[in-house]
Amino acid sequence: MVNRLNRLNLATGSLVVLIALTLIFFIVLTPRIWNFHALNEKPLSPDFAICWSASYLALSGEPAEAYEINKLQEVQERFFKVRHYSTNGWYYPPSYFLLTLPLGLLPYLPALAVWLGVTLCGYLAMLRRTSASAFILPLGLTFSGAYWNFLFGQNGFLSGFLLGGGLILLDKFPLMAGLLLGMMCYKPQLLSLSLVALAVGRHWRALAGLLASSLAMILLSLALFGWETWLAYFKVLSIPMQLLEDGLAPWNKMPTFFAAVLSAGFSVSTAYVVQGVIMVLALAGVVWVWARPGPIAIKGAVLILGILLFSPYAFLYDLAILAFPLAWLWEEGRLKGRLPGETILLFTGWIIPLATYLLWEEINIFQGKLQLAPLVLLALFGFALLRHAFQVKNEGHFPQGPG
Repeated sequence: MVNRLNRLNLATGSLVVLIALTLIFFIVLTPRIWNFHALNEKPLSPDFAICWSASYLALSGEPAEAYEINKLQEVQERFFKVRHYSTNGWYYPPSYFLLTLPLGLLPYLPALAVWLGVTLCGYLAMLRRTSASAFILPLGLTFSGAYWNFLFGQNGFLSGFLLGGGLILLDKFPLMAGLLLGMMCYKPQLLSLSLVALAVGRHWRALAGLLASSLAMILLSLALFGWETWLAYFKVLSIPMQLLEDGLAPWNKMPTFFAAVLSAGFSVSTAYVVQGVIMVLALAGVVWVWARPGPIAIKGAVLILGILLFSPYAFLYDLAILAFPLAWLWEEGRLKGRLPGETILLFTGWIIPLATYLLWEEINIFQGKLQLAPLVLLALFGFALLRHAFQVKNEGHFPQGPG
């Protein structure tokens, strides 16, 4: 009993120190990443500025103009007194306007506060249900994936709420779970594997909810914004990947194998081959786990990690959803035993959204730079598959190790 209490006190103290050091690190690092002296050159939280500008245009009666970069820049020049010269345009489907349109009714800074506040509350509410630990919320707030979302005002918290919430509700409220998952149609590249998982897992009510909410958002956006807005979206649909191929997207902030291969100095064709292999592996892993009985913690971890590996186009703020598989795997290990090195792997996953950005400039490989994040995601995905295999073989328990 005494040894157990000592281990508990050590773990608690370690988490407190870790959270405190992380907060200090963020405070010191933020001015380096977010150049406050450059606010006369671009809006505060420039990614959210694009979202707000597009919503403003849609509310002005010209939603199709949101897909024209010049129109977005004109709105920013009018309201922020700066012209944000950037290749970053509005590449989301018109259905996303259904979620962002109210933001255009507010002035910019209140809209940013509402966006981050509301999505963060939903994100933390669902994250809290992944673990009984009292530290899950402070760990979620100091997770480096959440840090990027705060910094740029992005939609990682919304994705976490929809994906994490859909998976958490799947067993008890399958229809509601499907409705949440279907709202991820605002990011189609993060939705596809959810369809596969629900189908092979025979979660028919959830699958019906997913299809219903996705279709409802598409039809409602058609009714509100018209065909011309969807046509404008399809015209710009290929631009993000073209920017990625041409090196105009920031590879150091893109945790995908496609970006990693390009970053290392290989050709675009090689990047497509490698990404294709990873997509097949991710799909096979998701099908293998979801077609068999097992806890939603493992299934959810495999699915979200598979989604992150499957997409060739993602940014570090998308790794906010990585908090869910990390929490589920940690909780499964706490309840059912760990393998040696598991704790180190999960900690690596916890810091990798920030570490990959900081180390990208420092690590040379072949003719370019090493992007660490996809390698860590693949390791976590492999570990989640291994845990599933061992728990099935050993009737739900993992061979105990020092962690």
